[in-house]
Amino acid sequence: MIRAKALSALLAAAGIALPAAGEELRASLQREITGALRYDAKMALPPEARVHVEARGAFGTLLGETTFTTEGRQVPIPFAVEVPAKLSGDLRAVVRLKGRPRWIVEDVPFPGGAADAEVGEIALKPVTPLAFATHFDCGGTPVAFGVLDDRAVMRVRDRDIPMKKAAADTGDRYVAADDSKAELIRKEGEVTVALGGEALPACTETEPDRTVLYRAQGRDPDWSVVIREAEIDITAPYADLSRRVPRPEVEVTAGAYHFDMPGIGTRLTLHDEICHGAESGLPHPHQAGLDIGERILPGCGGDPASLLTGGVWHVRQAMEEPAVGDSDPTIAFDPDGRAGGRTGCNVYGGSYEINAEGVHFGQMVSTMMACPDPLMQQERRILDAIEKARRFDIDATGALVLTGGGDVLLRARRE
Repeated sequence: MIRAKALSALLAAAGIALPAAGEELRASLQREITGALRYDAKMALPPEARVHVEARGAFGTLLGETTFTTEGRQVPIPFAVEVPAKLSGDLRAVVRLKGRPRWIVEDVPFPGGAADAEVGEIALKPVTPLAFATHFDCGGTPVAFGVLDDRAVMRVRDRDIPMKKAAADTGDRYVAADDSKAELIRKEGEVTVALGGEALPACTETEPDRTVLYRAQGRDPDWSVVIREAEIDITAPYADLSRRVPRPEVEVTAGAYHFDMPGIGTRLTLHDEICHGAESGLPHPHQAGLDIGERILPGCGGDPASLLTGGVWHVRQAMEEPAVGDSDPTIAFDPDGRAGGRTGCNVYGGSYEINAEGVHFGQMVSTMMACPDPLMQQERRILDAIEKARRFDIDATGALVLTGGGDVLLRARRE
């Protein structure tokens, strides 16, 4: 596929002046995601500092990237990344000093659509040793250990323990920099870990779970596709097809991902558009089409929960009332089934679950600070809306809509 800018350059070299058509063509194939990177530390960047920004879509597909030196510019540092049109995704950025990563940010969502998008200022965080950790399984206890310059951190049982290098007869030995009595020893390819002075079972190095598990399915006729890290399972009773094949490279075009499997005469296309399941009515991130022979079977693809996670939703309306002034109430969802945010007065949080029936929230617990009456009333409306919500959707404008009993209870937008 010829990139739109490359095609424009070819036309210009040939003396063909089609500025309006060229811009229209570019808009149909590519667009720009722009923004700026900043950090809060009072530290000037040297001219040779290098910035790398990349945009990734579904399946970790690289949609676009850019690398440049700051050349004396200080934060906020503007950037622009060209990506295929009509695809949403996430941004990742790294700032390197003398070749070493110093600042990083990941999982910054950008919307789909054909128009260029501005994501605003993005806050970078200092790189920690765990960004480059080695992972171990110590008798069923996962352990991560990372070293960066003269800093070391060990993560075990949801705790990050700062470590320091200690004297050892052979190999490498690290001990806790605090009073936790943790220790890690690497010797002749073997790793042993102790916590509180008690050794864990023998450790074996593991890879973090990067399995891509994605499901697309359709009804009338029934079919399903499960995409794993290295394989694809296809079941289509209509065509008497039930096969497991090696996963092909994903092909990206404007607005869609394609998995072409000519060996079995099948092609899966996933359009980056909201799709509602025929049975549950839950929204899915992709419109799916399974091309078998001369027939394309429609369906939906992706996890409905992925539409909620990744970023903060700003509540614009709760129980038919708009948000109060600049109070900016929020709600956010994490992949582990926790939801929470700010009501404009207090901070709240609790559990949520998505199943075939819709969405269900557990009891929300909040702090108990007293606020002016309008904010207290808003808090009650937001918590009531969450308690009564039974379904969710993403409307045509990209807004999150929580409903219950046929009534719209809450509207929120990512910004």
